[in-house]
Formats: sequence, C-alpha cells, structure tokens
Amino acid sequence: MSSKQLVADFRKFVEIQKERQAATQELSQVLGIDVSFSDEEVIEYAMQSYNKVLKKQIAEDVLKWMK
Repeated sequence: MSSKQLVADFRKFVEIQKERQAATQELSQVLGIDVSFSDEEVIEYAMQSYNKVLKKQIAEDVLKWMK
C-alpha cells in the first residue's frame, strides 16, 4: 500500500470522526451540556480506528504470504 493511499484512508477516518463530533455538538445543544469532542479527541479516535483496521489488514496480508 502506498503512502498516498495510507494518508487518503486516514483522512476518511478523520472525516468520520468529524461527522461524529458534529452530531455530538448538536446533542450538546439539545441537552444543554457539553458532550462533544475536542479536536485532539477527534484525531485520537480517528487514529485508534485506523490502527485497528491497519493491524487487521497487515495480519491478513502476513497470513497470505505465509501460505
């Protein structure tokens, strides 16, 4: 996988987390309390999600190579 593809994939995860952040901001307005995420949390959650997917893909690739 090329570095450009890795960056593009990570950006998708960041966008998903930004949508999640927007939803929690709306919820915060409805509830009257702040349950939204900071920008740092958005990046952290995106990295966690991306790492899970990347580790799974690497494990699958290694299993294929070993066969």
